Amino acid sequence: MKRFGDLLSAVVTALVFVLLLGPLLVVIVTAFSPSDFFQFPPTGFSLRWFADFFSREQMRGAFTLSVELALFASSVATVLGVMAALATVRSGRRASGFFQALYMAPLVFPTIILGLSLLMCYRYIGMPVLAGLAIAHVLVGMPYCFRATYASLQSFDTSLDEAGQSLGASPLTCFLLVTLPLIWPGVLSGWLFAFIVSFGELNTALFLTGPGVTTLPIEIFGFLQFDGGQLVIAAASALQIAMILLIVLVMERAIGLARMVRS
Repeated sequence: MKRFGDLLSAVVTALVFVLLLGPLLVVIVTAFSPSDFFQFPPTGFSLRWFADFFSREQMRGAFTLSVELALFASSVATVLGVMAALATVRSGRRASGFFQALYMAPLVFPTIILGLSLLMCYRYIGMPVLAGLAIAHVLVGMPYCFRATYASLQSFDTSLDEAGQSLGASPLTCFLLVTLPLIWPGVLSGWLFAFIVSFGELNTALFLTGPGVTTLPIEIFGFLQFDGGQLVIAAASALQIAMILLIVLVMERAIGLARMVRS
């Protein structure tokens, strides 16, 4: 019976891996195809579709904007998420539940509704396109930063902070020298999730992008609708995957994914 359970567990795990990673592998492998049409497995190896991608100025601009926007949005969301988590932890048990629901609200409502709501507000106040898009990406990423930091603070010994302040350190000094080093893995994991979400965000961007301000997901969506170049899109998707894997690798080298997950 135990062997059957182990076998069933292994089969289910394998199926989950295939369903999760299979489509990604197909996209990555297809991006190196020399063919003019989608063909899997490819008949050879070529970088022509990556060259095609980088030869398109609009694609390059969208990729650059997506990276810059994700870096900015994830960093701002991390600062706000840490501040919100600290305030929530110190607010008391009754208020804590309210603030958790408030800060996690962007995850409850569909992002397409968030995008439409922001579009209506931006039109009323005359918000610039790029600034409005950056705010939307911050809102989408902040719940991840808040939740990761809040989870780290649950295991934080507040007496360490109190001891630092009793020795004359200011609250800011205690946070920077005592609290932050101990919750750093959670803060970084929140930043990583916010970056990944911002880098691939499509729904809010559909409403908020404008002429000259187009992110890579929007460019891919429009290219599939009007141009139909699937293999160029495969190359663009492969670059997105590579960028995310690079960030994950840097995090692994810097602090370790296992430690981030435990936090």
